[in-house]
Amino acid sequence: MNTRPLLEAVDWDQFERAIFLSPHLDDAALSCAGALALLKGRVSRLAVTIACGNPVPKSARSRQRKGYASPDDRRVEDVAALDALDCDYVHLGFADCIYRRSPTTGDLIYRTAGHRQGQLALEDATHLEELYLVLRRLCTGMGKVVIFSPMAIGRHVDHVACAQVALRMASPRVQVLFYEDVPYVVNGMRAGNDGPLAALERLGLAPVERFYAEVDVDAKARVVSLYTSQVPLLFAEGELDAALRQRTVEDRPAELFWRARWDRGGPPGGRL
Repeated sequence: MNTRPLLEAVDWDQFERAIFLSPHLDDAALSCAGALALLKGRVSRLAVTIACGNPVPKSARSRQRKGYASPDDRRVEDVAALDALDCDYVHLGFADCIYRRSPTTGDLIYRTAGHRQGQLALEDATHLEELYLVLRRLCTGMGKVVIFSPMAIGRHVDHVACAQVALRMASPRVQVLFYEDVPYVVNGMRAGNDGPLAALERLGLAPVERFYAEVDVDAKARVVSLYTSQVPLLFAEGELDAALRQRTVEDRPAELFWRARWDRGGPPGGRL
């Protein structure tokens, strides 16, 4: 697989904006902090975080799911991290999958960790369509844009939804590149049960080219550490630095990005 520097991925002068889709309040920094730093001054950068909304309870008895930090606190963390990267951002009001409820029964759609890893539930179709309409509005009526989308390594349904919507956005004026989901790519590659090629295949895509952004691990670790509610959940003591060094190009820590094409069976006339 050919691997080139990210700055060679596109003619950045042709693009008005690079939009980094972040399913949750940490994904853009976890997976793309190096790229965000690299592209500063070359193109306008916007991190669009999707699952930012406060939970809508079924009743007054249960507003916050046990064991999860409140979206209010997580938004504060995300603002601090993206400010540190000097990146523009927008927080959308969609609920995290752990809070989304069936429009027909009012019950939680994704009740367990197993429900949150894999196929999007039929009851979540409205969420997917609303997300598409919002993101389409962000990308229309302006110049050409590059969307950086998660590729859904790890199969988290919020990442899957984000990737599927990004595919719908692809057009002559919207180029889509896929980033490797951290920490899922680290865990998946280590366990040998998931990785970039498998993730692209699930999306009906075949890889075309890979790009890299070298990472200043110390600088990225300082940004990621601002997510104080999440780091202890994602990384064991002392593992953050090792995780950020795990993906490399020529033995140097790097973030990896993929250009893909529709594999056989893709939509007629479809393009990326």
